[in-house]
Amino acid sequence: MGLQAMTEPLDPSICRLRLRRFLRQARVAAGLSQREVAQALDWSLSKPLRIESGAVGVSTTDLRALLDLYHVIDTQQVSESIRWAQASRRPAPSAYRDVLSAEFTIYLGYEGAASVIRQWEPILVPGLLQTEAYARAVIAVFPPDSAETVVERQIEARVGRQDLLRRQNPPELFFILDEAVVRRRVGPGDTMRRQLERLREVADLPNISIRMVSFQAGAHPNMRSPFVVLEFADPNVDDLLFVENPRGDLLDRDDGEDLAAYLANFFELEERIALSKAESAQVLEQAIEDMRSGS
Repeated sequence: MGLQAMTEPLDPSICRLRLRRFLRQARVAAGLSQREVAQALDWSLSKPLRIESGAVGVSTTDLRALLDLYHVIDTQQVSESIRWAQASRRPAPSAYRDVLSAEFTIYLGYEGAASVIRQWEPILVPGLLQTEAYARAVIAVFPPDSAETVVERQIEARVGRQDLLRRQNPPELFFILDEAVVRRRVGPGDTMRRQLERLREVADLPNISIRMVSFQAGAHPNMRSPFVVLEFADPNVDDLLFVENPRGDLLDRDDGEDLAAYLANFFELEERIALSKAESAQVLEQAIEDMRSGS
């Protein structure tokens, strides 16, 4: 391990992803199932599952127990994995941790570290593209059991996510939206029209692609389920799949077959089902005009 590797800033989210990949590979190389790991270390089965999924951090003591069980004796690998574990246990910076679910807070850390984001959304404008007024209207439909100040902070958090669109090296973002997203009127007054104008604005950015699936496309396999695939520049970090649950949280689906299937579905949408960027822009313009005319 060189001096640069020892002194590089450690992003907690990236370290969590590096560690979960490393531990999964080490377990498989040792020929052990997660159940066998739990039995050997006298743990509950959920513990190795949650460690490998990144849902919880791992203490240095537990990490050393895992490395011993997996016969990982290379001093560089041991030292580096301990650094990852220590960094991953530090909470990622978030000013809104008190008003967001633990799962979504973890997701935001991964989202901020991604180099490519691919998202399919059949119902709502993606959070990264929402205006404040649109976000407020959506949250009003599913009000949390909390004070008004908490609601305001949730709106701030949703809009604050969009800082990654304006940073110096933003990720590449590929959005595919069902036509229903731009046709369904959300919010009072000009809320929806202004939201559509926001989509038109960001669609012109060089790192953002917004494509539409028209109503004429008919039924297709992805109609029911919004999902996001995150890709990372770090070669030691696997892609991640997130699927939205009924509560609106994006939950990590830690299964390579699931990821491959969802990614294949996304590319099918992109290549065979969605309108071109130019055609999508026309649909968006027509929706804006219809909102203006009230039709």
